[in-house]
Amino acid sequence: MRKVGLSHLTAVSGANFVLVASFLLWFLQFFVKRLRNRIILVLIILFLFIFLVRPTPSVLRAAVMTLVILLARIRGERSLGVPSLGAAITMLILLDPFQAIDPGFALSVLATAGILFLSPRFEQRFELSLKPKFLLQAVSIPISATLFCLPVIILLSNEISSATVPSNILVASVIAPITVLGFLSAIITPLISDIGQVLFNIASFLANYIVFTSDLMANFPSLYFSNTKVALLSIFLLLVMIFADRRKLASLLLVIMITQVVVTTSSWPGKGWQIVNCDVGQGDGLVINLGKKSAIVIDTGPDSKTIDQCLKSLKIREIPLLILTHFHADHVGAISAVLENRVIGEVWISNLYEPEAAYEVVMKQLSGKTVKSVFAGDRYFFDSNNTNIQVLWPQRQVNEFNKLPGDGSKVNNSSISVLIKNNDISLFSGGDIEPEVQEAIYRSGLLTQVDVLKVSHHGSAYQYLPMLEMLNPKVAIISVGEGNSYGHPDGKFISELANRGAKVWRTDQSGGISVISTNKIRVVGKEWWKIRWG
Repeated sequence: MRKVGLSHLTAVSGANFVLVASFLLWFLQFFVKRLRNRIILVLIILFLFIFLVRPTPSVLRAAVMTLVILLARIRGERSLGVPSLGAAITMLILLDPFQAIDPGFALSVLATAGILFLSPRFEQRFELSLKPKFLLQAVSIPISATLFCLPVIILLSNEISSATVPSNILVASVIAPITVLGFLSAIITPLISDIGQVLFNIASFLANYIVFTSDLMANFPSLYFSNTKVALLSIFLLLVMIFADRRKLASLLLVIMITQVVVTTSSWPGKGWQIVNCDVGQGDGLVINLGKKSAIVIDTGPDSKTIDQCLKSLKIREIPLLILTHFHADHVGAISAVLENRVIGEVWISNLYEPEAAYEVVMKQLSGKTVKSVFAGDRYFFDSNNTNIQVLWPQRQVNEFNKLPGDGSKVNNSSISVLIKNNDISLFSGGDIEPEVQEAIYRSGLLTQVDVLKVSHHGSAYQYLPMLEMLNPKVAIISVGEGNSYGHPDGKFISELANRGAKVWRTDQSGGISVISTNKIRVVGKEWWKIRWG
């Protein structure tokens, strides 16, 4: 339900309160003639209704808004939704300031505001082209609520389902019956259980229709935004196109949006790309192009969706060599997504099979594949662009490195470290190795200057600077999650990289990073567009 934008139906909203209040006002008119007295009774019942459904932020907002409307009716004043919503927001934040940072409260307010502000404009804009009127209202309400909620939805999930509006339209007709029948069932069941059960069964049948609709519509694709600025700009342009008074302006904005998609789609990852560091959040996922839809992949990152989308965008169908540097989840957690629907050749793994649970999960996934541990001195060669891979670490014996600073560990320091060179570019990748291992590799005499350094351990502060001087990279890539709790990357180390002439690229700032060799290094960051269907 969350994927198709129907999860709001699981929370009590202003619509539910209005439906219950409307039903009660209609029902009580047969017993209580005076409107003032009916409204007072409704207020009392709604107060009890709050405790029935629990006083969550959405419920409290809806209750206060309904209260303002009903009190206005008692005074004989016109019930205006916008002042009611404003009063509800003000009262609730004064009573509980922390609701101001509650995403659920924000979505509830935005949905109501969308219906109040956008729905009338939408109906006015399309009243001649979309008939009958009830259909226009059925379309305008979910569209208006969804558009107002989009900024927060994108911040929370980075995706929008193409089925959100159609799903809300399909289920709109059953919301009122479910609300009223559920309310009556809760009231009547303690008194007359048989009647209450009948009402409950009818409401359940209608609710199952919503579940069926959400399951069906979940098969539709979603639009993923990995950059909030572009997402908000796109929403703004969409709103302008819908409500622009001049068709020429709307047409111009439409052309701008189409041009943006065409141009940016063709620019990523760039013609002749050599290396791509996928944006997998706090983890590693490196791809070295071998041509003909094949590539070497180093680590998978923690999230199946992100690595799979990255490999799909690169059109990778075959992975002759998959290197799993070590068995921490941020490096092997998405192994199943990499293996699915792709031809896998050989798999290299670390010689330290820890953490044991992660190792067992990975090996189960690799059942039937060619898997081997590799050690310093091992080499691998691909005919494609004369690609040569030299293993620099680990050694055959597992090194303990007991005296480690900071967040060092035996597992990190068993990471597979490789030097990869082809006709166009050179790369060093070291997993999560830390100063002791970096120093050992430095002293081995096997290091050479490289074009690209995939910085170890997400740019941690624990680095061996003499090794950095020897590598002398033109480009340094830091694969790191935005707002991570580890303090990665370290600011001082980034300064060290920059002071040595390296151009630093970070996935938390630029998204996926593509390195292209055309006589000189050119890097394309995915930061400013990053819109994709999946």
